[in-house]
Amino acid sequence: MHFWLALVCCGCGLSATASTWLPGGCLVPEAIVFGLFGLVFPIFAVALVRAGFTGAAAVVLGRAGGGRMGQYLRLLPSRLKVFYGLVVCVFALALATGFDDARDARADAHGYYYTEWNDRLLRSERIPLTETEYDMAVKDQLRIISAQTALFNAVSSLLVLASATAARAAGAHRDETGHDTDLRDTA
Repeated sequence: MHFWLALVCCGCGLSATASTWLPGGCLVPEAIVFGLFGLVFPIFAVALVRAGFTGAAAVVLGRAGGGRMGQYLRLLPSRLKVFYGLVVCVFALALATGFDDARDARADAHGYYYTEWNDRLLRSERIPLTETEYDMAVKDQLRIISAQTALFNAVSSLLVLASATAARAAGAHRDETGHDTDLRDTA
């Protein structure tokens, strides 16, 4: 269940990221993008806790398991490898195309603007924006946020898979020996 939740949220983040490259205004409301971003924290935290309790974090990510993450990724089904590769590529592309105009754009009764620090005057200055520049800046901000959402949810789903694999391996080892053994002891 946790794996599918993380994967669905990742897909939603990818869709929101892709929508920022389409012409026109934002297709996905900001509230949805920020809501998905807010969901990352509990999903990722629970995935980390699961990985810690099952020993997957120590085995796959620990100092002794440096190459095990690569081995684990090679064992994944082809569709998941392609999906995780797509997430990484979309994230890199979103960062590459989003940072040039990603300003903290704001709107008020006087129009669209962003603020920039003036080192000479030692204060923040208001820089006016056109409506098109404002829309582009907001789309760039949403692109980066939704790409981060997709990436962290993908990592969460991978951690859930790793912890399930570790728990299954620990259970199989327990059955063979007749007593509880920490998976880290078998590494």
